[in-house]
Amino acid sequence: MKIYITALVFLCISKISLAQQEIPDWFAKNMEESIGTWITDNSAYKNENEPFDQYGMDWQWGIGKKSITGTLYGIINGKKQGTFWEFRQYWDFGKNQGILVQYGGDGTIGIGPMIMNEDNQSELVQEFVSPNGKKNVHGHRSILKDGQLTTTSFDISEPKSWKKRRSYIWYSKSTK
Repeated sequence: MKIYITALVFLCISKISLAQQEIPDWFAKNMEESIGTWITDNSAYKNENEPFDQYGMDWQWGIGKKSITGTLYGIINGKKQGTFWEFRQYWDFGKNQGILVQYGGDGTIGIGPMIMNEDNQSELVQEFVSPNGKKNVHGHRSILKDGQLTTTSFDISEPKSWKKRRSYIWYSKSTK
């Protein structure tokens, strides 16, 4: 009888642990809407140290459509100039939150959670660690509406102290 009960408990626990958790609808929608190529104008920030006319982002599905991967690059005279950042966005089932990890060409790594605010604005807070060990916290707030993605970046010195850096309006250049 003990063996029968033990086996029954084991089977119940096994079935529960095999149950697939689902990615929340808001996060799945965010990934779906990100797929493709996005371009933004950089004329407001262009200078001799930042000669790019535009920036581009390319996003594609990861294996099994459970994550997306992307790149950020500069554009001069319509030509891609190299990748600055590589990204992976996924749902962390252990922490029950969306995560964005990014890897810079210089070895800097940024990671942090993404949430969706009540006003349909995504908010991302990431800690960046450079190869020399220096740490910084940056935030992004983004709104995707009518095929237009508006992003604003911030320096964060304290949880409630967000200092605005830049804003861009991105336009989708691909069909999904």
